[in-house]
Amino acid sequence: MRTAPVLKIDPADLKNVGEMLTFLEGLPAVDLPAVADFAVVDEGSAVTGEVMNLLARRNLLFQVVKAPSPRFRLNIAMGSREYPTADAADPSAFALKIRRQLTDEQRTVRVYGSEVVICRLTGDAGRIRLHLINYGGRDIEGLRIRLRGAYREGDAFVAGAGRLALTDFAVAGGATEFSLPRMATYAVIDLMAARSAF
Repeated sequence: MRTAPVLKIDPADLKNVGEMLTFLEGLPAVDLPAVADFAVVDEGSAVTGEVMNLLARRNLLFQVVKAPSPRFRLNIAMGSREYPTADAADPSAFALKIRRQLTDEQRTVRVYGSEVVICRLTGDAGRIRLHLINYGGRDIEGLRIRLRGAYREGDAFVAGAGRLALTDFAVAGGATEFSLPRMATYAVIDLMAARSAF
C-alpha cells in the first residue's frame, strides 16, 4: 500500500511553499527515465551513502544498483580493490578520480558558474528535462550548462520568474551549451533533441 508524504511546514514558510506548489503544478507533464553516466553499487553502508551525496553535489550522474551493471563502463563499488573505503576519506580527491575515469567529454551534463547547483537529468532519444536546484540561498545569474548531444533551443521554467528564454545557445562538437539568465531555488529546462542523443 502506498502512503502519501506528509510535510510539516513552518507557518512563516507557507507563502513560499504555496508559490512553489503552484509553480510545480504549472509545469508541463513529462515522464522520462533518469539519465546516468555510471553506476554506484549500494550495499547499504554509510560510506557508500556519503559517496553518493558527494557525487550528486559534483553533478556526476549515476544510477544506484545492487550489483555491477553491464550497462555501464564504470561501476563504483566501495570496498573493492579499485575503490577502497579509505578513498572516501578525501572527498575531493575521490570525486576527481571518478571524473578522470569517466572523462569530462563523456559526462552528459556539466554546470559552470556555481558550486551550489545540483542537477538531475531525465530523457530519452527525443527529449530531455533538466532539473536544477540551487541550495546556496542566493540568486544565481548567468548559470552555464553543457549537455552532451545536439538539442534545439528551448525555454526554462524558473520558480519565481516564470518562463525564461535561454541565452548564448550553441551546438558544436557533439554538445549543446546555453546560459540560464537567473534562478533562485529551482528551475526546469525542457529541450528536444536535434538528433538522437542517447
